Amino acid sequence: MGNETSKMESVSQVQLEEVKPDNKVALNLASTVLGTIFGFLLVSIGATNFDLQAQMFLFQDFQLPIVLGMAVLTGITGMWMLSRMQAKTIIDQDEMSYFPAPFSRRLVVGALIFGIGWGLTASCPGTAMAMVGEGKMSGLAVAFGILAGTFVFGLFNQWQHSR
Repeated sequence: MGNETSKMESVSQVQLEEVKPDNKVALNLASTVLGTIFGFLLVSIGATNFDLQAQMFLFQDFQLPIVLGMAVLTGITGMWMLSRMQAKTIIDQDEMSYFPAPFSRRLVVGALIFGIGWGLTASCPGTAMAMVGEGKMSGLAVAFGILAGTFVFGLFNQWQHSR
């Protein structure tokens, strides 16, 4: 398990180090534009609406599960098509690499924590940021929780690697 984690961390670090300095501005701009569009889409489908989220979890309204399911199918199809086309990155024109992420027991624990947090707050990291953009105070509380959880995760990782 530890070896798998270090492989994933080293791959991510290599990918970040390969971004050329003059392309970082373009990457940041593209990320900001796409993130803003994503936020507007989340608001438009009602994903930042607490009542709609609650209705989803109570199986009273299936609008959000259908949207989420379609997003997953679109993502799977898009990744399959990109891998078949041997697509290149937009900014650096490097060949994209596709590799399966190794399974980890920590993934199950993280998924459970994520699911509990989503159920309690009616928001995930993406919707929380959109809620902050809308001016909803509950989004700030969730964003703070995300930052606190990330900090605790970092401490746990440092502790685990130091053993």
